Amino acid sequence: MKTLYEFKKILITAVITTLIIVFVVNCTTETEVDLPVELNPLQDESADQEQSAFSKREVLSVEELTLSKQELESIKEHLGATFAKDTFRYSMDAVIKTNVAGIEVRIPISMLGEFEPADKAKAIVSINMGFVDTDTYSVSNDGKLYFADSIDGKWTSSEDTGQIFSSPTVILSTILNDSGPLQAVSREKLAETSLLHLKLSGLESLFGNIDQNIHADLWIDQDKLRIHKLTLKGPIYMPDIKTYLPSQIDAREATLNASYEFYGFDDAISIEVPEAENYLINGRLPGTKVFEQVNLVIGFGESHPEYKSTPATSGWHYGQPDAPAPWGVHDEFIPDEVLIQNLVQGGIGLHYNCENECLDVIDVFAEFAEQYPKIVVSPYAGMDQKIAITAWSYIDEMEEMDIGRIELFIKAHHNSERAPEHFKP
Repeated sequence: MKTLYEFKKILITAVITTLIIVFVVNCTTETEVDLPVELNPLQDESADQEQSAFSKREVLSVEELTLSKQELESIKEHLGATFAKDTFRYSMDAVIKTNVAGIEVRIPISMLGEFEPADKAKAIVSINMGFVDTDTYSVSNDGKLYFADSIDGKWTSSEDTGQIFSSPTVILSTILNDSGPLQAVSREKLAETSLLHLKLSGLESLFGNIDQNIHADLWIDQDKLRIHKLTLKGPIYMPDIKTYLPSQIDAREATLNASYEFYGFDDAISIEVPEAENYLINGRLPGTKVFEQVNLVIGFGESHPEYKSTPATSGWHYGQPDAPAPWGVHDEFIPDEVLIQNLVQGGIGLHYNCENECLDVIDVFAEFAEQYPKIVVSPYAGMDQKIAITAWSYIDEMEEMDIGRIELFIKAHHNSERAPEHFKP
């Protein structure tokens, strides 16, 4: 018989599996455009070889390095002015560590990308935790960050807030602007060149953190003063990332250990920026995020803990043949245990609670049900407000009809990959 602790570990493993699936493809969900990104296969192969050769270069010797304050200030100013002026390729390997229900969670992330001036970056983003290996594409440009689903190539977009998936030029610009003076560490001699190892001091704000110590080191080519390596180590603020994860990952604090390498300067690189309509409101998905309860099928009439919202947006629900409810308009109340299966499959619930017949609301909801295949319309007594619209782990409530607000919610959440079984009809 399994102990409570073993069950806890099993639950956490399931959560992390969901995290990996959701984390990369759902960094904000908006209108999705069929524009898969494809890197040139030959370009990929040569870039991989060059990156591998760079990573394996042996440090022949390490010497003490002394630079004047003026020289260090000049180097920092030069880096800030020139880093984004040339094409280059880059790789990034990072591990984010956080805590879920008392258990340490490691999220390994790697990126292989390229940069085109003035601010276009494209990368393959990979998360590999052994039992799950997920790849997707990202593009950043003009203050926006785009992600493509690795399976169907559909794009989502959001504001680029300078997080871990941003262009390295955005991250480096933040570091150079917010840090104190450079400090000389050492000179590392390689077979072909020498690198100056420099430390950035006084960096207290990065990835959402304020007044915390971030360790950042740079290695730059002594002759060309180009950055070849950047390492970052310190706390990372999770809420901006957590917004796009299952809400069981209820962590605010985490630590980051990341290493960037830069190579392929002046290579011929051309990046196409995808088009994706943005459905975010102040950088967030429409509606209110509700704590994501367990996605568990129960027997008809079986008891279960209380839901976190009314109507419910996740949790215990019936399976076949008791759920889901047929898509479309219903004139009778449908229990949460049935409706949740509709949400599990990527559906939207449109519910009303009116003293009178509420025909005007029903007519609008019926029109939406004709436009979108996964809509359930039904009365729901006991709601806090007259109208409630639901999706998997999201709800929006209103007293008066706001068609634009409802449509935005539907477009953002309808058949979203965040729903555990969105692939079902």
